Amino acid sequence: MLDRSHFRRHVPRRIYAAAGALGLGLSLLAGALGATPASAIPIPPSTSSCTYNGSPVAVAASNTAGTPVTVSCTGLPSNTQLLVAQTSPLAGVISPSTSAAREADLTTAKAVTSSASGTLTATITVTATGGTPGFSAIDKKAVCPPTQAQVNAGLTNCVVTVANLATTTGLNFGNVVYGTQPSPRAPTLKLKPRRIDVDRKLVTASDAAGACPTPVTATSSCWWGAALTGAPNAAAGVPGFTVTIDGTPVTNTLAASPAVYCIKGATATACAGLRAGTLVGPHLSGTIHVSPRMFRRGTHTVVALEPNTTPDPGNGPSNTVAASATIVRCRGDNRCQR
Repeated sequence: MLDRSHFRRHVPRRIYAAAGALGLGLSLLAGALGATPASAIPIPPSTSSCTYNGSPVAVAASNTAGTPVTVSCTGLPSNTQLLVAQTSPLAGVISPSTSAAREADLTTAKAVTSSASGTLTATITVTATGGTPGFSAIDKKAVCPPTQAQVNAGLTNCVVTVANLATTTGLNFGNVVYGTQPSPRAPTLKLKPRRIDVDRKLVTASDAAGACPTPVTATSSCWWGAALTGAPNAAAGVPGFTVTIDGTPVTNTLAASPAVYCIKGATATACAGLRAGTLVGPHLSGTIHVSPRMFRRGTHTVVALEPNTTPDPGNGPSNTVAASATIVRCRGDNRCQR
């Protein structure tokens, strides 16, 4: 029997190429979700419909043993070779994107051919890092379930993906949920200035100092609701932030950058000067309209709500990701400068 390292050296080049599509599929799918929880839906422009062990949402997997996952699809290209594989969410944010195959377990991947009517049924074994058998990718930082640091950066789930083997195009995928799945830490909100007078119109927003260092850690608190695409992302269909002051919606220009996983040859701007293997978490920026003529003197609560495209439940209303801070409206004197 071939061991895993031997198998990887002999995986057909087309499987490596198609695995590269897994990263593309992750980002495209996240965009298609808008502000709804992630689920197994087609990756545009595909109109495929797939279930994973009968569920279109996600599949439960063991942390210790292999979990057979039967993928059943309709609406796929007819008589087409496809790849079904498990991958780490790092594939969705890797730079360069052509290296996404490093994040997939190609030893459990299966190449199959769709029927004349565009249907597919295939079973692969979903594994966990440290299990028997165990998830194994070329990149040792690709683990399933993701690490706490990866989850804190919004990379909440490993996935099973269906991709076109010839065109390296992702078509559909479903999330993998483990029994000991880490939960993300809530993000933070810092406002500057925090004390405003009658002439102030805008305040700037950012993460709290030290909340999301680079690289991310197990204690990072990063914006994580749409880490694959960033928010807003009109091209991917991800809406922008909602901001309220004491419950009243106000205009804003807030944005959360996507996470980026930098490896050798990275082309992303965020990777400049960073060591290979560095995961950069999402970061908050932008302004909030806080014209004090709208509010009485005193302390007011500002809440920023990000769309949540992950399977993890949001910590805000309507499944959003929320963080809050306070501002103080004061009179136009030196007390506003304190």
